[in-house]
Amino acid sequence: MSRSRAERSSDGRDRPALLASLSDDLALPLLQIKSTLELIGERNLSAKNNTKHLRSMRLSSETGLQLVEAYRLAIQAENTNLPLQPVAVGAVLQEAAHQLSDYAAQYKTTIEVDVQPRLSPVLAHKPSLLAAMQCLGASLIRAQASMSEKKKYNLMFGAHRTPDNVITTGAFSGVTGLSDKALRSARALTGRARQPISVLPAGSAGGVLIADILCAAMWQPLRAAAHRNMHGLATAVPVSKQLNLI
Repeated sequence: MSRSRAERSSDGRDRPALLASLSDDLALPLLQIKSTLELIGERNLSAKNNTKHLRSMRLSSETGLQLVEAYRLAIQAENTNLPLQPVAVGAVLQEAAHQLSDYAAQYKTTIEVDVQPRLSPVLAHKPSLLAAMQCLGASLIRAQASMSEKKKYNLMFGAHRTPDNVITTGAFSGVTGLSDKALRSARALTGRARQPISVLPAGSAGGVLIADILCAAMWQPLRAAAHRNMHGLATAVPVSKQLNLI
């Protein structure tokens, strides 16, 4: 199912140039840490407030490091065929939701996981699938919080089988404007525009592009999709007959 190196390179994207699109995404957690340190240095805060700010800095640093690690996986995916093994999609989505739970709370976001019962395992590179869902989820969390002011937000990791016997999995939220056309344009602008996905606020595009690369290396690039009346981005993989448990 994994595409060959030549096929993955044929779309013309220069992977190192992706760093240009990641600048805002990587700068955001660093700026958050910098401003928090300045706040702590200028004010005589209580122990409780210091603990709160230290927790915020920890989450910001973890987010930045996770994005860098996902970028490294994306470069690896470009240079070699990923080893694919049977993976339970639901378990990966649960892990992604767990790892993003504290980060989501900062943005008043509740994460749900909705996976169709008895969904067949798929052939995937588990570290890449987990990194793709984390990057995609974090980007949508930031995006929807920046695009509208609400008391709370929802993000859903979902997976289901389509009538064509294809498993679709991805992240879904209240972000509007994401479409196949916007993604095609973003792929063409990667490395040439600082904000290649114009419908997303600054600091949210890089994670989507990394998730797109990782999903394309395993199965198919991201596409606009819907799940449980929510809209988002997902990838699809045909069900393996050898692994079909139904």
